[in-house]
Formats: sequence, structure tokens, C-alpha cells
Amino acid sequence: MLDHLRLALLISPVYVKTLGNRHWFDGDLLDLDLPCATRHVSKTDEGQIITGTLYHPFESLPSDFTDLAIKFYTDTTNTLPYVELKASPLKLLQGHNVYGFDCIRLGSIEMLGMLLGSYSKLCAILDFSNIELFHLDTTMFFRLPHQNMVQPVLDFLANTSGGHRKVRSVKYDNYVTWGNENSRYINIKAYGKFEEVKEQLDKFQKQADRGCPRAKQIVIAMHDVLKFANAVIRLEARICKTYLTKNGYPSNLWQLIDLQQSNPNLLNELWSISFSPILKTLEGKYMNFANDDELLEVLKSKLVTYTKKGKKSYTIANNAFKLYLNIRQLGWINAKKVYSESTFYKTLEYLDLCEIPRSQLQNLHRNPNGQVIPFVRLVEIKLNEQLPPDYVMPTSKYESLYPLLRRFHPKLAS
Repeated sequence: MLDHLRLALLISPVYVKTLGNRHWFDGDLLDLDLPCATRHVSKTDEGQIITGTLYHPFESLPSDFTDLAIKFYTDTTNTLPYVELKASPLKLLQGHNVYGFDCIRLGSIEMLGMLLGSYSKLCAILDFSNIELFHLDTTMFFRLPHQNMVQPVLDFLANTSGGHRKVRSVKYDNYVTWGNENSRYINIKAYGKFEEVKEQLDKFQKQADRGCPRAKQIVIAMHDVLKFANAVIRLEARICKTYLTKNGYPSNLWQLIDLQQSNPNLLNELWSISFSPILKTLEGKYMNFANDDELLEVLKSKLVTYTKKGKKSYTIANNAFKLYLNIRQLGWINAKKVYSESTFYKTLEYLDLCEIPRSQLQNLHRNPNGQVIPFVRLVEIKLNEQLPPDYVMPTSKYESLYPLLRRFHPKLAS
């Protein structure tokens, strides 16, 4: 599911002045019919009002449902000035993002069409062949048996890390995030959707009660999907331009659209790459053990080695058992401090061989008796349940503009 798009439309170089790596728009913002602001206003001795440099603040272009954010960056470094667009294509076209399409083409048509319909003079100076994708959000979800299980599962995931996906130290109710929030590569997070939708629905309902016609449309759209959001945890990945370009994917919008048309599973693949380190920690066979003796027997049966004389040796099993006990008593982070890094991860690999999920180990310290609720078994992504059976993909009223937009792309001119 395509949850968010952030696009940058560079202006044509003929409208740019350059000095070294600095670039600025060589024109008057007022001539483009843009709303402008300034950070300085004063009067001369004669009473004449003078202003500082004008700039275009972020503004919102309304759709039938939610808004499209737009800003013209007129003074830039290392890149030409550009217009930034960002929105949830699902919310623009459906009024909600509980579920929906993953078509980059459809989402970008709606966003670009709204820009064309609002600022034709601005669009006349934009280089539509150089629309860059700054980031996109792709989302999957899994459903739990009950809504009251959402927070306990999020608490479980909040102690789960894998590879470079380190859980952040700050965790909010109904929300968990991994890694650097400002990463230029990939950001991932997990959150419950039901409470979010209910809160938004209450907000728009109040606006609708005051007579806002657009809020009434949003309330209708969201009310019908509230049930679908029940007991759902969303796993959302933000894929940034730097990751795309460094891993062989295009960041040019038109090229990315073509890639998705030739590979319809593109967003699913990017999502899988993003979450594979976390999902890998959930893999395993053994969840809990009746007692330590049962655990030790499992370790001995799987980690037994033999000496040169053919005798059984349980040294590796005993070391793995000791690490398990340390993690349970001290917690994952503190247990790592007891070992050298190489020894910790080498011994951890032996627990992996015994099919004990790392996520289970990372949550052991939260239960003094060593029993962890087996939430691992609940985290199952079912691709055929990401949409309701009767879902119909929306269409954009700007669809007819698509040939016009692509006409600016020299490779695809027709």
C-alpha cells in the first residue's frame, strides 16, 4: 500500500542564477500568483513600508478529502530550486489510508494534477522531466484476534531489534519505531491503526457537526473503514531517495513508474527489504520451556559435539545455556556487556541454531519466570487480506493530464 509520497519538481535552469554550489530563482514570486511571506517588515522615515526577501511558506491545496502540502524552495544549495509536494495519495483519493492501492502512477497523477490546477504559471517554469522522488511510504499490516492485544504486541516489538534496525529508546503508546528517525535510507515503524482512525474520526465529526461539508465526506469515508482497522498493527517503511539510488533503483518519478509497471510487486519487495531484519528475529520453533532442564536438554540435543576420542561434549550447549540465563536475568543489553561482542554473537548463533527466536530472547527479561507470551505466532502478514474483498481502486479526475505530464519527458515523448 502506498501510504505517502514526497516529490520534488526542479525548475528549469533558464530561471536559475548560480554562484558556486548556490542556486536561486531568478524571478518574482508574485508573478507566479503564489502566496508569499517575509521575515522582515519595516517603515522608512517617510513612512514607506518595506519588506525583506519574499518566500513561499508551506501551504495546503485542498482535495475532496484531505490536503496536498506544497512549498517552493527558491534558494538552494547543491541542487536547483524546486517545488516540493507531499501527501498521502490514499487520503487524497479515498479520504482514508486504512487500506488502499500501491500504484505510484495513480498517486502522482493526483498530486501533479492538483498542482497544475492551482498554479499554472508556476508549472510553466518547472522541468517535468526531472521530478525526483524524495521518499515513499509502503505499508503492510497483520491482524490480531482482539483489539486489546495491540498494545501488548507493540510492547513486545519495542524490545525487538535486528541488524541495523535498532529500536529507538523512545516508545509511545500505540507506536514503535526503529532506527534513526531522520535516516536518509530507510525508516520503519509499527503502530495500531484503530485508535488512530477513531481519534481522526472524532475530530472530523466535530467539524462536520459544525457544518463543514468536506468533513462530512471524510466522516462517511472513515466510518465505513473503522471496523477494518480493528485489531490491526501496521508495519510502515519509508524508503528514501538515497537508498533507492544506492541500490540500483531510479529516483526519477517517471522511471520509477515504469519500473513498477514492469514489476507490480515493487512496493512489496521494498517493504520486505525494510522489515526483513525485524521479521527474521521472529523466526524460530521454540517459544517457551517448562523449566531450565527442558531448555538444557534441547540445547544438548542440538549442540552436541564429539572429541577426537569420540566422546560427547556439551561445552557449546552449556555456553549457550549460560547466555540464555544471563539474558533472562540481566536483559539483552546488559547481558551483551558481560561478553566481548564476538563471543556474544557467536554464542547467540548457537541459540539461533536451536530455533529460539531472537525476539523471544530480547523479551525474556520482562518476565521473571522466563515465560514470554508467544506473540511471534501472531505476526503473520497475509498478502491476500491487505484489502477488503469488494475494494475498488479509485480513479483520478486528472487522469487525462497524464499524457501532457509525460510529454515533458524526452525519452517518453509521443
